[in-house]
Amino acid sequence: MRFILPEIKELLASNKKKTIMKVVSYFEPADIAEVWSELTRHEKLKLFNSLDIKLATDIFEFLAEDEMVELLSNLATTKTVDILNEMSPDDRTDLFAILPHEEVEKLIPLLEEKEQKRARELLAYTANTAGGLMTTDYITVPDTVNIAHVMRELRVKAKDIDFIQNVYVVDKVNRLQGIIPLIDLLTASPQRRVEKVMDTYFPSVGLEMDQEDVAHVFEKYDVAALPVLDKLGRIKGVITVDDVIDVIEEEASEDIYRFGASEVTDQYLSASPFNIAQKRVIWLVILALAGFVSGSVLEHYSYLLSSIVTLSFFIPILMNTSGSAGTQAATVVVRGLATGEIKLRDIWRVVRKEFLIGVLMGIIAGAITALRAFVLQGDAGLGLTVAIAMIVAIVIATSIGGMLPIIFKKLGVDPALMSGPLIATILDTTTLLIYFNITILLLYRFQ
Repeated sequence: MRFILPEIKELLASNKKKTIMKVVSYFEPADIAEVWSELTRHEKLKLFNSLDIKLATDIFEFLAEDEMVELLSNLATTKTVDILNEMSPDDRTDLFAILPHEEVEKLIPLLEEKEQKRARELLAYTANTAGGLMTTDYITVPDTVNIAHVMRELRVKAKDIDFIQNVYVVDKVNRLQGIIPLIDLLTASPQRRVEKVMDTYFPSVGLEMDQEDVAHVFEKYDVAALPVLDKLGRIKGVITVDDVIDVIEEEASEDIYRFGASEVTDQYLSASPFNIAQKRVIWLVILALAGFVSGSVLEHYSYLLSSIVTLSFFIPILMNTSGSAGTQAATVVVRGLATGEIKLRDIWRVVRKEFLIGVLMGIIAGAITALRAFVLQGDAGLGLTVAIAMIVAIVIATSIGGMLPIIFKKLGVDPALMSGPLIATILDTTTLLIYFNITILLLYRFQ
């Protein structure tokens, strides 16, 4: 899309609105949104005002959150209201979630009456739940009509809905009775009643289901859309696969940030260094305080280091290796918990597996470290001490790394908080205690 950017800039400079509209309409809205940041503020406004509401809204829905907010602040109120009326209900709800509450309360009364009702209904649901994720753009039909009636309804309503995968069959009180995929509608006889065509076995989600669990349901049943039901089985909305892709990206990003001991930053390049530092410094302080414990251990066993100076040569190797082993285990388990492969009840299976993995890796790493001690220091006793310490440290590291994320999950805490830096800091202290105590048992007493 970037190859067309110079041409768009030239058209904007010449103020040829019809040509701009024609050129831009050739491309997908997502492609236009991709080069949006390359335009100046003046060019953005001129481009946006050159497009009809439908195309302008389609592009607007693909913009990054900060670009949406910036554009709205520069548009005339009438244009803003037109865009909001045209937006899909779920995308509009996401936008309202990032705007100041006072601004949202000013904008909602300006919407069409039908859109006001939709907006307030969706905003009432908790963010990051199925209710907060769903759209109210879907088609329902009574369970008493035939296929011909359904096709007439589709012709009337489909033009106002972005995504249609199924038609939802409801009873008199709006309880979902079944779904009819579009392919079945096209192949069914017009005179057949919907109750003879609809699928009565279908996956659905509740209003309060967490968005991450919703994503798992999509993955499990491999569907493109899911109905959202209240406790009485009444359909309240539909979640489409494009929204779930956004959820997967959001949850994955959140886990990566937390596993790196960094708070979530939605827009890195546009965020101020002060705000980013403010979020990160909390973790740094926690890790620094935890590091003081390691320093205390070193201070307590300083008499060993002064007696056997060569012990200090292997401290970085032991700490780095055990920390890495623990982080490897924690990464795999956090991922398994996120995908649903690992359940809470699997904790002892995980610990047993990681214990065995730790033994195998510890023997290899221990042998290499012992060889290094024997060759360079010429001390077989030191080599044996370091090798045993390495094996024990890695076994404990992998076991802890596999167990702690599951414990966090069981306590209702995000397992990703068991971050790489945090678990490495915990294992630094553990490894030092192991190393010095094994040294006392095997080496120091015989000096």
